[in-house]
Amino acid sequence: MKQVVSQRLDIQKEALAERYLGLPTEAGRNLSDCFEYLPSQVKGRIESWCGREASCAGREVLIKSIAQAVPTYSMSCFLLPLNICNKMRSAVANYWWGSSADNRHMHWMSWERLNQPKHKGGMGFRDMRSFNLAMLGKQGWRLITRPNSLCARVLKGRYYHDTEFLRTTRKKHASSTWRAILAGLDVLQRGLIRKVVDGDSTAIWGDRWIADHFDARPITPRVAGHPNLVSELLTTSGS
Repeated sequence: MKQVVSQRLDIQKEALAERYLGLPTEAGRNLSDCFEYLPSQVKGRIESWCGREASCAGREVLIKSIAQAVPTYSMSCFLLPLNICNKMRSAVANYWWGSSADNRHMHWMSWERLNQPKHKGGMGFRDMRSFNLAMLGKQGWRLITRPNSLCARVLKGRYYHDTEFLRTTRKKHASSTWRAILAGLDVLQRGLIRKVVDGDSTAIWGDRWIADHFDARPITPRVAGHPNLVSELLTTSGS
């Protein structure tokens, strides 16, 4: 089919760039090689600052506004491998403690502590893995709040045509982008609760639906024969 289309369009030569709009055009199971350019870009930015004596406040601004912003676009579409996140974190940490991406100096505090907000004693630096999951969670939120968008309709027809997004499961041979969105779904579900209208689609023990509750679900054990849907707990106004 591809050959027939090429002949009809009189395409003599086909070329596929390694990246398009900053993202790899081919992403297989192993994403480490595809995104190896991200740590290199972060190091390149940091190396351009070397030789300039910057204060702690200056280094903080450069890290937060430039170095940690480099992978933002990629993180909104793909779940980056942990080794890629660790390489970027290492370069940033070396610059924070030693004004260089490669020279190792004494790290007087763990990076996990520096990731904490300032009011908790940290510096408010991003945890790359958590930020990646948060960006992917935003993609899932768009699928929920904009179900009529072209992207939502295409993904629904391909991966969850017979259910809703929050109940979808991972399909075999799913694309890297869809696997990434599902990784963000796990994070999204921790903070979402269902809005009960008629209760016909809300499971009592399976869904999160109770506001201001530590798990948003009943804590009583489920017993056979008891109601399963919230609608079964509601009474009509005339009752």
